[in-house]
Amino acid sequence: MNIYFDEAGNTGQNLLDENQPIYVLVSHNFSIEEAEAILSPIKTNSSEVHFKNLKKYPKYQKPIKEILNNPLIKYERIKIAYYNKKYALCAHLVDQLVETTFYNLGLDYYENGLNIMYAQSLYLQAHLFESKLEYTELLERFQKMIRNKDYESIDSFYLKAEEIFNHIEKESEKNFFFPILKSKDFIEDILTSINKFSIDLALPSLTILSDVWYKNENVSIKIIHDDSKQVEFWKDYIIFMAKHISKKKVDVGFDDRKMTFPLQIDSIEMVDSKNHIQIQLSDLIGSSFAYYAKNILLEQN
Repeated sequence: MNIYFDEAGNTGQNLLDENQPIYVLVSHNFSIEEAEAILSPIKTNSSEVHFKNLKKYPKYQKPIKEILNNPLIKYERIKIAYYNKKYALCAHLVDQLVETTFYNLGLDYYENGLNIMYAQSLYLQAHLFESKLEYTELLERFQKMIRNKDYESIDSFYLKAEEIFNHIEKESEKNFFFPILKSKDFIEDILTSINKFSIDLALPSLTILSDVWYKNENVSIKIIHDDSKQVEFWKDYIIFMAKHISKKKVDVGFDDRKMTFPLQIDSIEMVDSKNHIQIQLSDLIGSSFAYYAKNILLEQN
């Protein structure tokens, strides 16, 4: 089964971009004829339907709304992965630093969703509470440390972490924050094991949606993805997880957070959206979703 993917709001390793706080990956299985019919309300001389070019003009608002309300636009045909990128960065910090600390101390961290609760608490500190400026700066320094992997960025991150820790008054809150400080003992090994795209959202989004398609349709899929440096970088790794990681199927994870391995992916093809109407449809749906979610987030703020 051919599945067509496109992303919106990809700012690479800058997950704190205030102009694009939401990341979206859209996938669907519409044929060329279906995609053309769905996009038919848009009349344009452009060779490509692209949401960021259309949204500026009031005359396209009604056609876009008509497309999004098409009866074919439903869960059975479309799967979407989306993230608040600031929260995703909190989750990455937890995954890279806190989980590693727990592992080295011989403690289980993923069972019962402890990692999720920790990430949620960290996000609240960075987004809603009085401490949000301090914690947001900590996230900025974490992001820089992952990107640069040098002694200057490491020292900068842990200096900020110590500053926050020393200002915490409650013992319970100190205990909560301490694993972040303790991760300094393992930071060289952590940074050696990751690469420049490790906190990018393309890989988890693509693998999760591929798993969802397999479980919904009970068939392996062929991924047709708009050109993406991140997906191109991970392509061989994804194929490894689909073809070589295991000879028999096994579910990995906890509770309802399980994925089937090997991934049920036959192939990955990178294409230019100008030549694929299905990718243009993915762009319009995904970018519309990201635009809508961004405005909800701004209203909440």
